Amino acid sequence: MSAHHAPDWVPHRSGTGIKDDGILATWLGLLSFTFFYGTFLAANVYLRGWAPDKFKVDFGANANLPSLTFICLLVAGFIVLIAGSYFRNNQYKKFQVAMILATIAFVGYAILQMWLLVYTYYLGTAAWTTHLALYSLQFALAVIDIIFVLMIGKNFAERNESALRRLVPAAMSVFMYTVLIGVVTLVVTDMLTVGQFASWCGEKFTSLVK
Repeated sequence: MSAHHAPDWVPHRSGTGIKDDGILATWLGLLSFTFFYGTFLAANVYLRGWAPDKFKVDFGANANLPSLTFICLLVAGFIVLIAGSYFRNNQYKKFQVAMILATIAFVGYAILQMWLLVYTYYLGTAAWTTHLALYSLQFALAVIDIIFVLMIGKNFAERNESALRRLVPAAMSVFMYTVLIGVVTLVVTDMLTVGQFASWCGEKFTSLVK
């Protein structure tokens, strides 16, 4: 009886499975989203460079809104990083607490992002053209994050460890991607530079301790 061997170019499947395929599918989806999102981001940069006076967005009385939204996103990202560490080390009680806090943080981020979206809508046509699509997609990511958190909570409540082992790594990828998109958008669209954000944080912290 002759043995049939796969050609050398066929990937070796040992050690892979539904979890690995799920993570791959997640990142392929995020890659596609990046190209889609990048189109609107490039349009934002081009239009502001072409006619800065026309396409500059001034939040006026809500000037702190981008900073608050960004802080909420950073907090959510930090919490899910800690949660991921707890999950990897099988510290499920701590993981549960961290995910509850992450849920609150992501809901807060979604609310602030919606506020940002609605406020931008009322700023007029120029703001719609440059920022509305970006904020809409960021809000969509926030909703997806919340859905992932709820799915994790459901499987945790059902003690479905096998499902969690598949779901959590994919969800963590989406969570971190959301944070990265938030950072890139703020910097590239000049809504808030790193220096401005640091200065804003310093001012708020000083006012709190006085």
